[in-house]
Amino acid sequence: MKKNILWLKYSFISIVSLIFLIAIFNYKVDSSGLFGNSNYLLKAAEALANGKTITRLEHADQRSFQELIIKNLQVKNDVILLGSSKSMMLRKKFFLNNEINFFNHAAYGGSIEDYISIIAAYESIHKYIPKTVIIGVDTWTFNKYNGQIRWKTLENYYNAGIANIYNKEVENTNNINTMKWKQLINYDYTLLNIESFLNVLKSNGETFQVVDNVNIDASLREPDGSIHYPYTQRYRKEDLVEIKAKEYTQGSVYALGNYKKLDNIKLFEDFIDYLQTKDVKVIFFLTPYHPISYDILVQDEKYKHINIVENYLKILSTKKQIELKGSFNPHKYNFTNKDFFDGMHGHDVVAEKIAKTFKEIRK
Repeated sequence: MKKNILWLKYSFISIVSLIFLIAIFNYKVDSSGLFGNSNYLLKAAEALANGKTITRLEHADQRSFQELIIKNLQVKNDVILLGSSKSMMLRKKFFLNNEINFFNHAAYGGSIEDYISIIAAYESIHKYIPKTVIIGVDTWTFNKYNGQIRWKTLENYYNAGIANIYNKEVENTNNINTMKWKQLINYDYTLLNIESFLNVLKSNGETFQVVDNVNIDASLREPDGSIHYPYTQRYRKEDLVEIKAKEYTQGSVYALGNYKKLDNIKLFEDFIDYLQTKDVKVIFFLTPYHPISYDILVQDEKYKHINIVENYLKILSTKKQIELKGSFNPHKYNFTNKDFFDGMHGHDVVAEKIAKTFKEIRK
């Protein structure tokens, strides 16, 4: 009996010790920057602010990185973009002259909470809002079941933004973000940190890399915040793109599941009103689906909100005198299979063609 108790005791201590070591490892490596220990993210943000193009940040927490970018800005931005990965390839050179400062703050799975958080970060850190805000509105922006939770990294800024919009006190933001701290013993995050740690060892301690051009097979971020995808996406063969476009429509389509009605309407419109009361010019930027994906989805009752959202934005833009450019419908711009690399992401030509229809933007 005593041996069994002793065995249980040692087993318990061993398990607790292992969990503790895993938690310490994940806290120290922190490859996504969840706990503020990724000094490399700060250095990467500083490199961007100094006009460098960088790579090897695939696993970084995009929201933590956006905060560091804003904190390290060397210039006052005149124009910014808010949105998701669908808008990440909007580049300054497509539509602005050199004297205008622009930054693309789009993040993977961007949602309305991200829009509000980024604006609040500018107000909190720099005490201003850029004079032109381009919003890459997505079909899932108004779906409360879109599953987007990554914005919670910026929850403090979101709460501050809500307080600004509704002119009220900031809610208490001292609650522990349990989801974040659970990552200390999360299996997937542990594997990610192990991979990151091994990659750093292999690259002699380099956690990100500055490059001098974009003709590199890697995920790259330009000084204006825009993204270049690796060659497997940038130069995907057209027959494979068609397959990807069809696959995209199968099963549950990204962030469009259980879409019953347009949610977040009041919050979205109040956010727009807030920007306009600050004399901010707002532009709605809609990025299209692949034509095959679009044609399949709009025929399905489950995805009727693709057109409902666009029609709503057209009415809202007229009502509030907002410039609306682009469309979820690729046929309006005569886009074809060669202009995309999957069901919802276009090549540079897509963002560039739409951007060239923007009215002139001045400082």
